[in-house]
Amino acid sequence: MARRVNGNLPEEVTSFVGRRAELATAKRLLPTTRVLTLLGPGGMGKTRLSRQIGHLVSRAFPDGVWLVELADVQDPGLVTLSVAEALDLRDESTAPLPRLTEFLADKRLLLILDNCEHLIEACATLVGRIIATTPDVRVLATSREVLGIPGEQVMPVPPLTVSDTPGEEGDALQLFVERASAANPAFEATTANHAVLAEICRRLEGMPLALELAALRLRMFTPEQILDRLDDTMGLLSAGPRTAPQRQQTIEGAIRWSYNLCTAAEQTLWEQLSVFAGGFDIDAAEAVCELAPGALIEALTGLVDKSVVMLRFDGDVARYSMLEPIRQFAADRLAERGTAQQVRARHREHYRQLAMRGQTAYWTGEDVDWFRELSREHANLRAALRSGLEDDPLRTMATVTVLRPFWEHNRFLSEGYRWLTDSLSRNPERTAERAKALSSAASLAALLGDQESAARLVAECMELAATLDDDDILAEVALDRSLLAFASDRERSLELGRSAIALAAEHGQRAIEMDSHAFSFMAAMVLEAPGRTELAERFLELTDHSGSHLLGGLALWTVGIDHWRRGELEAAAEFHGRAIEQLALFERCIWLSSAFEGLAWTVSAGGDHDRAARLLGAAESLQRSTIRLAHTITVAVGEKERLKVREALGEDAFRTAFGAGASLPLSEAIDYALGHTAAPEPEPVAAPPALKRAARSTTATLSETNMLTRRQKDVARLVAAGHSNKRIAADLVISVRTAETHVEHILTKLGLTSRTQLAAWAHEHDL
Repeated sequence: MARRVNGNLPEEVTSFVGRRAELATAKRLLPTTRVLTLLGPGGMGKTRLSRQIGHLVSRAFPDGVWLVELADVQDPGLVTLSVAEALDLRDESTAPLPRLTEFLADKRLLLILDNCEHLIEACATLVGRIIATTPDVRVLATSREVLGIPGEQVMPVPPLTVSDTPGEEGDALQLFVERASAANPAFEATTANHAVLAEICRRLEGMPLALELAALRLRMFTPEQILDRLDDTMGLLSAGPRTAPQRQQTIEGAIRWSYNLCTAAEQTLWEQLSVFAGGFDIDAAEAVCELAPGALIEALTGLVDKSVVMLRFDGDVARYSMLEPIRQFAADRLAERGTAQQVRARHREHYRQLAMRGQTAYWTGEDVDWFRELSREHANLRAALRSGLEDDPLRTMATVTVLRPFWEHNRFLSEGYRWLTDSLSRNPERTAERAKALSSAASLAALLGDQESAARLVAECMELAATLDDDDILAEVALDRSLLAFASDRERSLELGRSAIALAAEHGQRAIEMDSHAFSFMAAMVLEAPGRTELAERFLELTDHSGSHLLGGLALWTVGIDHWRRGELEAAAEFHGRAIEQLALFERCIWLSSAFEGLAWTVSAGGDHDRAARLLGAAESLQRSTIRLAHTITVAVGEKERLKVREALGEDAFRTAFGAGASLPLSEAIDYALGHTAAPEPEPVAAPPALKRAARSTTATLSETNMLTRRQKDVARLVAAGHSNKRIAADLVISVRTAETHVEHILTKLGLTSRTQLAAWAHEHDL
């Protein structure tokens, strides 16, 4: 069922003022160009304008308007991953660009890339690739310099209009008055002060950020006092040689004015806070910034009062952040002071300590808080790892290694793999830390389906462990080998998984023991091997003892699957419900969709096919697990179960119920799965067009044909043309593994068993 999505575009907290001409121009240009770049210096309001444009044109993009905020991304190698993350795209390849372009190939959406200037080459390369490989994706970029790619349309963002007509209010004055009234409710724009207010707007050249900073000063100054101080500040800045453009001098002058109004402690704190990315809490500020605790809180309060630092709440946690021009101004002052490296070292150590908590938090009851804090601090983690690879590579490699569960379970497989390979390249010494990093990298490579890299990494890890006589890593290596073997020898994979369990239990390595139980159970499920029940029950026993929520939820799922397999449906439903409750505690957990599917299979076996279809739709909207083995189970088992539900309901009823489940927001989907709410009334779905002639009983109906995605239909056409998977991959600019997966999915969906049957089916249905 096709459904319109709104993307991830946030609502603005403050009102949007003016820009009527710019909005009209953007609305006119977007249909005529694939890439529109909003160009202007910092503080000009490009970000707010881009979001407003996104809201204005959203109806033209049935697949949504998606915002990718790049201000906190400092590593060019993370640009593609940031786009994929913003799109909620599954993280399933060590080469994410082909996966991203494949995902976008049949989408009609607008991608907003905000703050490209410090990553200009990476952004230009990515946008160029997207435009070359997708017909209907448009890009709206904001930057201080052009991307410089063919077909780019540049739209300069001017200052807000400042009227020269006495008594007339331009956009700049409207913004200034509105923000001044918000800062000081006693302030009132009158005929008497109109000329002074207008002169302030002219003096600040209509630059939005400068106007907002000046408006805040009306808490303590009169308009006349502000104008006098602006003259002093701007005059001082413009005296002597200046290489920055005049507008950049203006915004720097406005920020420096706020800086000069701060106490010495506030200035020092402001500078040191510039090392944070994506915000910070009070604990982080106290750990990183060198001020006495009492002085720090007083200075931070002063910065909030002066609106240099913004306060917001993430649940019960107070978070602080700065606008990028304000942060960059402070970073420049910190560099001038000569203390930037020391502050970055304290920043790095604070987030290293957070990461190292995972040695116990991952497999115990502390896991919810740990994963939640890691997600909240992801930008700071990236900043700490980036500086650490330069200044402290060995300890940083250990930090990246400990974060493996975060990369794996939160859909950051490709990013984690990249951090690990980067840290390995910077730490060639033959150490125990390198062996552990090799093992973690091999694990992620195997889960991403990169068998060649995984085999190389495992082999090096085994050789190094033998040289170091490192017995502690044997269990982890056995699990890596089990993951690797699954692609070619599943019985050997299960054997190695059981070996990993025994070695981990012998060495008291609870996390590896639990991971190995999970993997071994899933391998046994695919093989229909004996001992599945014992594996699932022992896994649950371990997680019950440790108090783990994530691994515990996964264990509940395995036990639920085992009960479903044995026809014990009431028990299966109970375990799947408990699994959903626990896995829902994690914002991005890859296993939640698997729990929904397990419950769907269970209620389907009990005869409630409408509920099963809704649950399958909800599972699809959550996106399937990126773990290759879990995906294999879904293909081997899940597609057969889906076909049963479709046949029981009939095509129209299945499409309606499936679409109703897929359209549920996450919280509502969870409530429905747990039986807290009744099924919502679905919207009727139009019936597909009739067949030209009846299909064979062994093939899908045309209704089922319409369940194929546009890309799957392209693959089916190429199969019918006699192309190999390698040729299909080349023609569609995707990986060979992705082409193989498409063919596998198509055969399963259509109830076929060979490429020959698929070719005949494609010809019969005029693909």
